[in-house]
Amino acid sequence: MSDLPSRMNAVMEEAQRADRKKREAAEALRARQHDYETANLRGRQQPIKRARAAMEAAQAAYEAATRDAQRLGDKAEELVQAQVRAAYM
Repeated sequence: MSDLPSRMNAVMEEAQRADRKKREAAEALRARQHDYETANLRGRQQPIKRARAAMEAAQAAYEAATRDAQRLGDKAEELVQAQVRAAYM
């Protein structure tokens, strides 16, 4: 278990990257939603379809980033618990 602290640091860095990716995906989703709403207000079908497709792709990216962040957060939590158990043994 001597490599537990280094594994913990690696997992925490990975979790932070996943959180950053999730924030970026959320920002992109908000921008695509705005584009879609703007296209809808203008009422032209082709721009609406393109904006909707971009918004759906951004939504999928955000959902994937959310799952990754959750998975890595869970992994980090497991390592913290392992580190606590190791400290008491």
